[in-house]
This record gives sequence, structure tokens and C-alpha cells, in this order.
Amino acid sequence: MHSNTFFKVAFGAALTALLAVNSIAEAPKFKDGDRICFIGDSITHQGGYHTQLLLFYATRFPHMRLETWNRGFAGDSAGGGVKRYPWDIAPLKPTIATIMLGMNDVGRHLYAEGKSGPEVKAQRRKAIDARNDNMGKLAALLAKDGTRIVFITPSLYDQTGNQKSEKLFGVNDALKACAEADRKLAAQYQAGLVDFNGPMEAINRAGQAKDPAFTIVGPDRVHPGAVGHLFMTYLFLKEQGVSPTVADMEIDATRNAVLKQGNCEISKLSTIGGAVSFTCLEKALPFPVDPTSEKVLKLVPFTKELNQETLKVSGLSGGDYEILVDGKPVLKTTAATLKGGVNLATVANTPQYQQALKVRQLITDRAVIEGRKLRLLAQVEHLFFSDLKERSPEIERKYLDEQLATMRKTEGIWNRYRIGVIEAYLKLLPEKAELEKQFARLSNEICTANKPSAHLYVIRPAR
Repeated sequence: MHSNTFFKVAFGAALTALLAVNSIAEAPKFKDGDRICFIGDSITHQGGYHTQLLLFYATRFPHMRLETWNRGFAGDSAGGGVKRYPWDIAPLKPTIATIMLGMNDVGRHLYAEGKSGPEVKAQRRKAIDARNDNMGKLAALLAKDGTRIVFITPSLYDQTGNQKSEKLFGVNDALKACAEADRKLAAQYQAGLVDFNGPMEAINRAGQAKDPAFTIVGPDRVHPGAVGHLFMTYLFLKEQGVSPTVADMEIDATRNAVLKQGNCEISKLSTIGGAVSFTCLEKALPFPVDPTSEKVLKLVPFTKELNQETLKVSGLSGGDYEILVDGKPVLKTTAATLKGGVNLATVANTPQYQQALKVRQLITDRAVIEGRKLRLLAQVEHLFFSDLKERSPEIERKYLDEQLATMRKTEGIWNRYRIGVIEAYLKLLPEKAELEKQFARLSNEICTANKPSAHLYVIRPAR
């Protein structure tokens, strides 16, 4: 069986079942004016899935204004989310907050080879209980401030793949216990719930049954790559129940009639000399899937279920036809295919797709400034300054210098990571005000660049 067919057959039924039964409530759709915080650890800090969500909303709902913030921190926990809530989340006054935490809470080291016995089991249970308790505290803070909550179950720890990194078997079982607690919290707060863990585990099982090297996560078993993040975006959007329709255009050339204009406005229809022409103002842009994540299209029906820009033309003479948009040839096809409909959302040389690419670039630039720079500055606040009794630039610099001197005397991955964070912080700090201006400017540019314009369509016999 071809690998694409295998994955779709093996995973399709499982995915459908999981999406049907795992959510207590459909995740609320974002609304115009929403202020959204994505709270989490390094997987959220990476920015992948929620940057793709922003891109989807910017292209699908271009007249909707959303304000979004990355509130992930590498290495953070549910307790850390509670601790930083007053200064990192509450001041933004979010109307919606998503929470995905747990990967750093469950004590992954407790599942290393050789770790066993009643004492270890008790430590594992204590770690899960502490995480769930802090998730409740974080939810209570958000609810008190009137924020709508969407719980996201922790993404997958790949404990079954054959990656070279150490296999800490049992970690994902601990994350599934966290997911069960999230379901209970979602019921308690009448909140939305999106399950990442279950579908990610299901797709891993299906993939690894065919190829042991398959993973929806990555080489470290923790952090998803581009494919995993777009898969998570897909799961989130499916729980929101968004429509697949970018635009739905249907023309009867025989009757010179518009049969359908879904999410678009068609005018100036003409059928002369075997050619059809019309002007269409589509109310959305297609979703441009990045080449780094397009493998997800082989795993789930993303295009069919979320990205349909349909053009149907009946009543044409048989033979080959070409579609031109604004005078530019974009697709060669046949009368029979046009009668059934073509999906222009995946045709990269249309002007609307090219416009969507520009929107994607602006969103990517914004995500880089936020995730790699502004969040790093805030991360140092979280890691090093939160317990200082007095604060001033001089006190903070002295404290960081002392921390650097101590850490440079000690080996270890965590120390090397923190040294890098502090050094990057010191370099970026003088640019903070300018970075904030760039972030605001890009946010505004996105809301201008994503506005659709009318295009002239011509469907004519191929030359």
C-alpha cells in the first residue's frame, strides 16, 4: 500500500473517533476584538501552532481584528504560569486564554532507565498532582478575570519511537493523566478543550507500525517540528468547527448564470465565444501551507476540511481549458474537471495565494520578534528577577553577572542554556523599545495586507 494511503486509512478512522469523543465542549471560535493569550512552555514558546492559527484567521477572516500574544516560556510549568500570571498575563486583559502545560511538570527524569519502586511511583504521582493543582489555580485566576478558557492537553512525548535520544517510557502516560485532569477542569469551568495528546499518539502508532522511524514529534521526543505544529493547528481548528470554505464559485456557462457565490461576490459575468469571464470579490484568502510542514497533508485531510477555494463551471464544450486570473494563466484543466470543480486554494500562482504568502511573511516576522526576542527578555524576568526584593537596572545587572559567574563554574545542559539566555538578554535589552514598536507595526500591517480585492477570472479554451 502506498504510504500516503496507508496513513490516511490507518489514521483517518482513529482521528475521527478521537475528535468526536475527547472534547467536553467545542473550543470557542475566536471573535472580532478578541485578545488571546497562548499560555504554555517551550512548545508554545516555539510559536508554531498558534502562529499558524493566527495565519488561518488572518486569511480566512480578514475583516476580523484579533490581538494575540505568545505566553509560552521554555522550561515553564503550571506552577510557573501561576507565578507569572500577575505581570505576564493579567495586564493584557485577555478575552480568551489557551493553556497547554505539563511536559515540564511530570518529572521526566523519574522515568529514566532504572527508576522504579514505591518511592519513585510516589514521586511521579506527587508531580502529576502538583501540576493538576496548579492548573486549577491558573484556571481560577483566568476565570476570575472573566477570561474564556481553552484547555489543551499536553502534546505527545514520543515514548515509542526509535529516536537516538533517551527513551523515558511512561512519560506520555503521565501526560495522559494530566489530560484527564484537563477534561475535568474544562467541565468545571465550562471551558473548551482541545486534545493534542490523543490524536498525536494515534498518528504515531499508525506511522510507526509501518515505519519505526516515523514520529509526529521530533528527535528529542518532546518538541514537535513544523509538521507536528501544523497538525496541532489542524486539531485546534477542527475543534473550533471552522468552515472549509475560502470561496465557493459556481457558474453555468450555458445559461450565463451564477449558481453559487459562497463567501464571495460575483459580478460582470459574460459567456462569449466559448469563454467565461467574471469579476469576483472573495471574502477570504487561501491558507498557504509552508513547504516545511506540507507533509501533514499526507497524514490528515487538511485541504479538504479546511482549505477549499472552489471554482465550478458547467456547460462548457469538451476539451482543455485554461484559467486566467487578472490576465495571468494560473491553471490548465479540462471541461469535465471544471464541471466537478477545481480547488484554487492550492494553486500557488494565483494573485490571492501570492497575497496570502505576504501575510504569512508578516506573521512570521512578527512571531520571530515576539518568540525569539521579546519572550526571551521576559523569560529572564521570570527566571531571575521574580524573587528580587528590590529592582533597578543596576541591581538586575549585578545579579545577572553573579549568576553568570556561578553558572560558568558548573557543567550541565541547563546551566549552558541559562547562560545563553542571559547573554542574549543583555544583548537584546537595549533594543526592547524598538522591538515593541516593530511588533505593533507588524500587527497593524497584517490587518491591512490581508484584505482581499476583486479579481477578473477568465476560463477559455486552452491555446
